[in-house]
Amino acid sequence: MNSSPVEIQTLTARMEKLESANRRWKSASAIALLFVVSMLVLSTRHARRVTAAARPDRIEPDVLHARTIEAQDFVLKDPEGHVYARFSITPNLAAADQNGRSPRLYKMPLIPGQASLQFYDEKGKVVWSAPAKPQFMTIR
Repeated sequence: MNSSPVEIQTLTARMEKLESANRRWKSASAIALLFVVSMLVLSTRHARRVTAAARPDRIEPDVLHARTIEAQDFVLKDPEGHVYARFSITPNLAAADQNGRSPRLYKMPLIPGQASLQFYDEKGKVVWSAPAKPQFMTIR
């Protein structure tokens, strides 16, 4: 059986095309397999979160989602009612605490309309406040 050099070249070219097509199919299969595996992993993580959220003993309580909240005071309290933080516009200096005492939030005069943030300890005493001292604000 005599094979001519033209037939060998044709077969070689055809084999190179088949090998390159085989590499492309292997790459495409590997990418598709990676995609399927990642989707399976993501879906199991999502299913775990959904089942965890449905449990009655979950850590995170119900959350209210809103775009805008409008208030003059934000107060952070523990379950017993002790105030630990307050964010407000010019806080009320004569506000009574749980024992009926009237703590003074600042030892200096307040600027009307200025936002303030206070943190309290367990006894209701101001631990930290901002702004620390009155400042003049520019008017535009």
